[in-house]
Amino acid sequence: MIPVYVVDLDGGDPKKCTGKRMEKFGLGRSVSVRGVPPGAIVLSANGNQILSPADAKKARRGVAVLDMTWTNIDQEPHMRGVLLRRLPYLLASNPVNWGKPWQLNSAEAVLASLLIMGFDEQADLFMPRFNWAPEFVNLNRSLLEAYRAADGPEEVERIQNDYIESIIKE
Repeated sequence: MIPVYVVDLDGGDPKKCTGKRMEKFGLGRSVSVRGVPPGAIVLSANGNQILSPADAKKARRGVAVLDMTWTNIDQEPHMRGVLLRRLPYLLASNPVNWGKPWQLNSAEAVLASLLIMGFDEQADLFMPRFNWAPEFVNLNRSLLEAYRAADGPEEVERIQNDYIESIIKE
């Protein structure tokens, strides 16, 4: 199991916060921005590289999610010594953003990253804790399988772009 860190940047409603729920069920640990260890992967919409299975070895230092609302995404803190990774195209299955691309909540982001990097046993721990988790996997199954079979970030990006192009043509 790899360490999962939750950086709470909103302080929003704890009943709706998937980051706090990950903590409650032992799926993640709350840390400050400075508490994310050097070399850890930070899931960020502003990541300079797309997450791929090639990141699995680097993930041994941990995966951190920035728990904040999408309306505040431009206020993401600058972090040094970490690997910023953005997630590829996936659809949200949470009740707030169902069906919206790239609008994942914190738990969906961590779940997706675990599946893409091949940490299936750890990802399975999310299924009984989040009622939308099985639907998230089903909704994104073909993309998740393609991403996790990719050799690296360039191939993940190609798969994503090919998929987006195919749905635009339809």
